[in-house]
Amino acid sequence: MSNPPAKSRAQPAIAASPVIIPDELIPEVLSFANVKTLMKMKCVCKSWKSIISDPEFLKLHLKRSALRPHLTLFLSKSRLDGDNNVVPFPVSRLIENPLITLPDDQDSRLKDKDCRYVIGSCNGLLCLLGYSSTAAYREIWLRFWNPAVGKISYKLGYFVDNVLGLYTHFKFAFGYDISSETYKVVLLVLDEARNSTEVRVFSLGHNVWRTIQNFPAVPLPFRYSHPGVHDGVYLNGSLNWLALHSNFRSVGSYGWKNINNVKEFVIISLDLGTETYRQLMPPRGFDEVSPVEPSVCVLMDCLCFCNDFKRSEFVIWQMKIFGVEESWTQLLKISYQNLQRHHNFVDSQYSQWLPLHLSDHSGTLILVNNQERQAFLYNLRDNSVVRTRITDEIHWFSAKVYVESFVSDNLNLKIYNPNFRHINPY
Repeated sequence: MSNPPAKSRAQPAIAASPVIIPDELIPEVLSFANVKTLMKMKCVCKSWKSIISDPEFLKLHLKRSALRPHLTLFLSKSRLDGDNNVVPFPVSRLIENPLITLPDDQDSRLKDKDCRYVIGSCNGLLCLLGYSSTAAYREIWLRFWNPAVGKISYKLGYFVDNVLGLYTHFKFAFGYDISSETYKVVLLVLDEARNSTEVRVFSLGHNVWRTIQNFPAVPLPFRYSHPGVHDGVYLNGSLNWLALHSNFRSVGSYGWKNINNVKEFVIISLDLGTETYRQLMPPRGFDEVSPVEPSVCVLMDCLCFCNDFKRSEFVIWQMKIFGVEESWTQLLKISYQNLQRHHNFVDSQYSQWLPLHLSDHSGTLILVNNQERQAFLYNLRDNSVVRTRITDEIHWFSAKVYVESFVSDNLNLKIYNPNFRHINPY
């Protein structure tokens, strides 16, 4: 008689216990998602929609987004005058350095928004500048655009310009008044004949230009500076410009050569809350004027001063404690000899470099040159340099640091395109 078959030792499958996230942790988890994902998550349930719409959550999400910055790449997709695209591109993706052609997307065209330039970027909001010209005058306006959610303001801040040359006499800057939670545009109007600079402020929500105290110095030459180099840079509720103590007298196209004393330079900082100025001196290590003008920028949330040293090195100084001149520290010194392995200077005397972003995580500096169509990725750890590989012709000096946010939800901006769809540029 045969034995009965042995009973199987296999146990019935036990269903995995569902992961339960405590209610108080849900906002923390959601805050790491990007805007596109969160817009979809609003539809999951009423509680999530409520969380994602809460002002405190929006602040938390903005803080998290700052850890994943983008650069707004300014490019021309056609030969039509003023037909430019602005594409937010992740810094992490740029550092990966893919071979890529950016999409020709209607949502990124400034011409379709009746604008020409990006004045600045702050908390996920881009400030755009548009104008129309006649033989006698030019009408100028602003628009505020959040690319992540596809919302844009109506035309605001209209005024008439009857002075020749937009970049000759005007400089715009964009920032955030932390004390009143108001976005502000600052306009510098340089009167070369009187050697004075009028300052006007436009507050988003009030739709009016106000005149404040004149600029206490002379902004670096409008006429000879590359667009983007001497715009006011935003940092922690202030706008900051590199300027000159005394007046600037231009001589032909080589007016910059007239400045030969480092003591002429000063950094003017405008507090957007009090609308008052303070003057900061450049680092003491800046002791010689180069044929190429210095500049200021923001890297790793610190004000930085950049200068050329004897046409042999590019030096970046960092003000570790904002407003404390004694805290200037040399951050980087980059040898042109190293850069020349990857870059042939067309005009070494006037070749100008500008840092766009420094990644603490990867140790990579994104550096651009006014004579190159590609940016450079400089690795601080091994001093290696590679060019970016984007096939489009990018106007790198016009690039701005950008972070995704829901800021426009609080500003009642309109939907730009009813059929809006978030385009992934990579």
